[in-house]
Amino acid sequence: ADSRYRVAKAAVAEAQAMMGYVEILAPFDGVVTKKWADVGDLATPGKPLIGLEDPSMLQLEADVPDAIASRIQQDARLAIRIDSLKGELAGTVREIAPTADPASRTLRVKLDLPQTAGLRSGQFARLVVPVGESSSVRVPTSAVVLRGQLEILFVVTNQRAQLHLVKTGRTIGDEVEILAGLASGESVVVGGAALLTDGQPVEAK
Repeated sequence: ADSRYRVAKAAVAEAQAMMGYVEILAPFDGVVTKKWADVGDLATPGKPLIGLEDPSMLQLEADVPDAIASRIQQDARLAIRIDSLKGELAGTVREIAPTADPASRTLRVKLDLPQTAGLRSGQFARLVVPVGESSSVRVPTSAVVLRGQLEILFVVTNQRAQLHLVKTGRTIGDEVEILAGLASGESVVVGGAALLTDGQPVEAK
């Protein structure tokens, strides 16, 4: 009886070991993004079954030209722009490739992304790498009025709106860069500017 017990115990251990092959545990909690196998398929070693990802641990992979790659430091926080999302994300540099691609002369940089609603793997993103500093005057886009081929805005002087011809540059978010026609520190009309005329009284709110 003791011998039969040991044989049965060994058979149970063998069955449990075999059952372990039918249970596959992922190393993290995530979302199934792709299914590679269907019910009835033979699962062979090396054959993928499903694609799984953790939405809270997404990364951005960017190929940065080697001319500016030296400006990127480990653990630095850089701005990331995604067309489908408003505003910018702040990514943390987690990995910088030690060698450059000789064909494209770029280095692969990986950044950790914060968990953000609407952010999904496979989306196109732009990495903003600062290469220098410059001073500029910017105003809200609502302050600039187009009249024909002219770009104008109204500067508040002695509680009156004075028309200024300006030259605009880049649009950054909801602001536009003023290259000429406005000095730093001047007050401009940002609401209802299109309805104003030169010299019209205005009141600050």
